[in-house]
Amino acid sequence: MKMAWRYGLLLLLALFLALGGYAQRTKESLEKEIKTIQNEIATANKLLKETSKSKEVTLNQVSLTEKKIKNRQKLINAYNEQIKVLEKSISKGEANIQSLNSELKKLRQEYSKMVEFAYKNRNHYDQLEFLFASDDFNQAYQRMRYIQQFSEARKTKMDQIATAQRKISEEVDAQRKDREQQAALLADEKVQQEVMIKEKAELNAQVAQLKKKEGNIQQNIKEKQAQAKKFQKEIDKIIAEEIRKANERAAKEAKNANKGKTTKPDKMALTPSEKALSTSFSANKGKLPWPVERGVVSSSYGKHASSVSSKVTVTNNGIDIVTTENARARCVFEGVVVSVVKPSASNIGVIIRHGDYFTVYSQLDEVYVNRGDKVKTKQEIGKVHTDRSEGKTEMHFELRQGTDCLNPSIWLAR
Repeated sequence: MKMAWRYGLLLLLALFLALGGYAQRTKESLEKEIKTIQNEIATANKLLKETSKSKEVTLNQVSLTEKKIKNRQKLINAYNEQIKVLEKSISKGEANIQSLNSELKKLRQEYSKMVEFAYKNRNHYDQLEFLFASDDFNQAYQRMRYIQQFSEARKTKMDQIATAQRKISEEVDAQRKDREQQAALLADEKVQQEVMIKEKAELNAQVAQLKKKEGNIQQNIKEKQAQAKKFQKEIDKIIAEEIRKANERAAKEAKNANKGKTTKPDKMALTPSEKALSTSFSANKGKLPWPVERGVVSSSYGKHASSVSSKVTVTNNGIDIVTTENARARCVFEGVVVSVVKPSASNIGVIIRHGDYFTVYSQLDEVYVNRGDKVKTKQEIGKVHTDRSEGKTEMHFELRQGTDCLNPSIWLAR
């Protein structure tokens, strides 16, 4: 019995949280999301146009088309949600108009009675007679105040009627705009559905072409993964060394101050200014600027199968961003350059420390900073490499806290 009660409570709590989350999706937040998705689709189209100069289908084209289809579906979902929000707004507006009309009718009836009363007592002599018929001065004063208040009440009632009429007009206008927006969304949703069908057919054709050279693609992916693994070891080594130095410095300071404080090997000792920087970095979760001015995530964080070969699983410690040719990599937050790594001429990496957070920018072929440099948010730190064989300009970006890899997509602004 107790278990059943708890189970019911959990279901109720889950429903409450779900409804709470849905309630937070306002018309404004959905409009912002729709605009963001539309911009991402436009960027993907621009990048695809640049890539399609090559006659052969590439993995980059497949990746961009996949991303575009996913964003198109997100856009359709956002449209449907926005349409539901507008339906509620229209329904609420209709109820408000009905309520306001009832209020207006009541106000007009009350005002009509006041006018009728005023008409019957319109004679100035009647008002004076009413005053002089008072038993004493106090009653006369009270009657005079009543006449004044009656006049003020008429003016107030007129103001109330004007306000009610204005509110009805505003509500009708808002409802008209909601209906127009709803109709536009429904029309655009239909267009998006049709475009997505064409894009899926295009994707299937691209994948079919790449399947013919699946063996070469598998080999290419494995080679790139081996290079990435080697680069990851280098990053791990550099960050571990930074943690060791910080902890060694803290241990020395503690010893000099006769404090037996030690830090765990995988944790990083921070100075007061570094702690403040870490706190500030953490507070900007979901608000960090993109490491390039514009682009599309071509490979997400974590493990996922290749779109062309199911036999190959891609493991990504960060995200890959396809961007425009000659794009510059930008620092996402103020910090200090701790290393510039050069595994190859076309893959230079920059590691920047932000307290106990680290950001990694790689696949650069030019770098504008050196070890020890203090950098600012959005400062350009290098030029992103362009692979001429694929017509692809792509940057790899990672985010870590100490030795732990974090999903950059959660931290970057939408």
